Amino acid sequence: MREVPVDPRAAALAVLAKADSTMMQLTQAVNTLEKEAQPRTVKIGVSSSATVDLLNVYLRKHGLLHGARIDLVAGNYDDPIGDIDLFTQAGVEQIVLLPFFDNLLPSFEAQLGNLDPSIIDAKEAELRQRYRMVFDKARAVPAIYLGTFHRMGSPADAAGQDAVAIVLARFNAALRDEAAAYANVRIIDTEDIVRAVGQGAAFDTRFYFRSKAPYTGVYMNELARRIAAAARGFGAHFYKVLAVDCDNTLWAGVIGEDLLNGIKLGPYDYPGNIFWRMQQEFAALERQGILLALVTKNNPADVDEVLHKHPDMVLKESQLVAKKVNWEDKPSNLRALAKELNVGLDSIVFLDDSSFECEAVRQQLPMVKTVQVPTTLSDYPRVVAEIKSLFLAGGIAADSKDKTEQYRQRAGAEELKAQFDTQEDYLASLELKVELTRNARASAARISELSQKSNQFNLTTRRYSVAEIEQMMEGASHAVYSLVVSDKFGNAGLTGVAVMRYEGQAAIIENFFMSCRVIGRGVETGIWPRIVADAMQRGCTELRAEYVPSAKNAQVADFYNRLGMPAQEETSEGVRRYTIAAADFAAPPNPWIEMTYVE
Repeated sequence: MREVPVDPRAAALAVLAKADSTMMQLTQAVNTLEKEAQPRTVKIGVSSSATVDLLNVYLRKHGLLHGARIDLVAGNYDDPIGDIDLFTQAGVEQIVLLPFFDNLLPSFEAQLGNLDPSIIDAKEAELRQRYRMVFDKARAVPAIYLGTFHRMGSPADAAGQDAVAIVLARFNAALRDEAAAYANVRIIDTEDIVRAVGQGAAFDTRFYFRSKAPYTGVYMNELARRIAAAARGFGAHFYKVLAVDCDNTLWAGVIGEDLLNGIKLGPYDYPGNIFWRMQQEFAALERQGILLALVTKNNPADVDEVLHKHPDMVLKESQLVAKKVNWEDKPSNLRALAKELNVGLDSIVFLDDSSFECEAVRQQLPMVKTVQVPTTLSDYPRVVAEIKSLFLAGGIAADSKDKTEQYRQRAGAEELKAQFDTQEDYLASLELKVELTRNARASAARISELSQKSNQFNLTTRRYSVAEIEQMMEGASHAVYSLVVSDKFGNAGLTGVAVMRYEGQAAIIENFFMSCRVIGRGVETGIWPRIVADAMQRGCTELRAEYVPSAKNAQVADFYNRLGMPAQEETSEGVRRYTIAAADFAAPPNPWIEMTYVE
């Protein structure tokens, strides 16, 4: 019998994916995969007030599962302020901060019942000052993942007052309060990790008392998984759409068989209360800017009846950006949904109760994140919590809300388009208005978020933190132009950004990125006469630009050619560089756009 050769890479990934792999197996698998080139490399600094050496292999594991090599820089023990200097010198892109409650004073949990309140007050003040300094020094770091405090011991206060719980909640509130002032800080709830894995499985007190190493591999694995989720797979994904089935996903039962009064959905009785709760979670996601769509094999009239007539239906028609209610296969409907919304399939999370449907999507559309409703319904809230973390890991800027209405506006524009003979007539009918603003400081968070999200229309795919945006706005060497687009169907919000850098007499387009929702209306070319005029007023005589290819931005490879800029060179990696005299620049005319400029 002929032996089938083993693929070392596939075998190593299988080891990483298994929940019961030993530390030796994990280490060998990580080392095997790190010998290969990875799509991304991310340098992460880890600063902890406990010994967390095990986190090294687990962060590398979860990085590799997302196609990223993780280079770790270890900080000093319990020195977060000094560690920031160390990390800055090392060029880290992300920082993990892990304060440890029991180390705030020696055996702090055991001491709490004996400490004078003034000591606790002083410790809280010290804690606030310390982490305020840390966050301020790390303002320019794109992302900081801050672990909350947790307890090691179990509640055991016979008097009914749990002193540890009271101070723990107070100090965690202090951490969150200080972190709230910094847009680059993400909270990792370590108390929830302890609950999830179990207190007995989370800690090993033998190593804690010997070497201040309290955690087991089980805890470290879950911590690393949550950090990876907060980091959106270390840059691997940015999900925008939650596509959900209906039967046994939004309600218990099959509407076509059980009819309106037969399906189970409501706040009080099992199992309908679980589905009602899940709909509350989905509705909250929609309010925070996530697009909800139905993808279900059903009769449209049956689904509409539930949407409009069931008294306990939480999700409403107005909260759905699209409905694919038919008898087509799920992969085809997901392809159609992506095309309708003009999003990549890799920005969709698909939720279904059927093993058959989930496997079909996994096989035919592996880029879609497919999640199955658990057969044990009591696990459904945990699964939905994991789905929420996929969407909300990076935070939501204010301008990301009302996305459903914005995508509905786009659909209305597409319907109108079919009524006109020429593209110019159609665009003129839209009553397009663009507000171009230079250095809109109040929009820094939205600009940063758009830089993280945009892939297809992004000339260099460079990402910016909020701190970087603010720094460029405040300095003399850069200008950040943002544009807000509206038309007769409504306001699309802040949907485009041009980052300019000035070097002597050269104005350099450092990056230009836009939401795909407004591409093709002339907006992408209509803003440049104003930006170039500003550059000439500064004394610039030359305009330069660069296109850096990525896996997703091929559609803008010739953008600067279309803008009227001649290419000067193209490297072997496909990077294209452009130069034109500022006085010779002339963008294509767009008379259908009403432009407003705000300095």
